[in-house]
Amino acid sequence: MNLFFDNDFDVYKIEKELNIKPSDCKRRNETRMSPFDKNKHLEAYWSLVTNTFEELDIKPAIDDLLKMLEGKLQIIKKICEENNGEVCFEIVSIFERDNLPAIYFEKRFLSIVNYLDAVIDIDMYLN
Repeated sequence: MNLFFDNDFDVYKIEKELNIKPSDCKRRNETRMSPFDKNKHLEAYWSLVTNTFEELDIKPAIDDLLKMLEGKLQIIKKICEENNGEVCFEIVSIFERDNLPAIYFEKRFLSIVNYLDAVIDIDMYLN
């Protein structure tokens, strides 16, 4: 899960508010320069990455993430609303040549995506 902020919001405060150590975070002035506008940095971000799972099912990874976020959704929503932030759930799947790719989402996850007004970004790779 990534939180993105296209302003100078101090993303380091999120760790204290959520009591979750991020996998990575950077203020906007710490990110690289935009390839489209050399006078502007890319957006600030706060990222939370689950453990890597070698499963045919994405459910364990989603369950792991949702367990980390349990009881913190209202705080995340408030942080994003007050600071023009956006929530993005990024799912990266790697499939072996003999397995057909398939991804599904349970209602619980989709209701959280809806509650946070989040987007889902899916990257799929074939080995």
